[in-house]
Amino acid sequence: MNKEHLVSLVDEAVQLERKMKGDKKRLDAIKAELTTAAYASMDNKNLSFLQIFGTAGHFNAVYKEKFEIDNYERLVDVLGEIAKSKIIRKEEVKYDTESRFKAALIALFKADFDMAIAIDDVLHGLGLSPDAMKAVKKKLKGDYLKDKKLLETVGVQGDLEEELDAIRLAKNAELIDRFFGELADGQIEQVKKSVFVEDSISVGLEYAKEDEKDGNAVAEG
Repeated sequence: MNKEHLVSLVDEAVQLERKMKGDKKRLDAIKAELTTAAYASMDNKNLSFLQIFGTAGHFNAVYKEKFEIDNYERLVDVLGEIAKSKIIRKEEVKYDTESRFKAALIALFKADFDMAIAIDDVLHGLGLSPDAMKAVKKKLKGDYLKDKKLLETVGVQGDLEEELDAIRLAKNAELIDRFFGELADGQIEQVKKSVFVEDSISVGLEYAKEDEKDGNAVAEG
């Protein structure tokens, strides 16, 4: 391989790396601006999820929670065997909590549930037939992206921000009732004091790759 060719390869590599760094800097700036806009809109509308649509894809913003158990003994005192069965105490004194029980504790801590919302009413308001409502109701998870895709399978389109948020609150209420429905107010407060939850926003772009022929979307963080 001659020297001139090697020189040209080095120059091309330098140019490509400079372009990549410049593109990454611009992409980070765009994501930061979109995140700021999403946070403002979510805060104004009291939402935990938002999608900003472009012509080639969309930007997802979702609140994520950092969950910690501060007082395992207090939880066991209040909840008894259910806490012992749903929480694993690791040797380094960390706790691994079963997913639905963890979701219930987070919702309880944040008061992020609404017992007054009926999922049937939400689905009826979306124009679903009784058969379609029956088909999707048991599959709803309270997860924005999963529930949105599920509803799309029965013909529901659009942003659905308020409807998806209502479904999430109702599903959280189901968990609260399942795990803590028989507790007294004082016991509820003891449970809330035993855990800690910190919010953060998870963002990402979702779009179809140019070489994908089946139209499947991919998420890019």
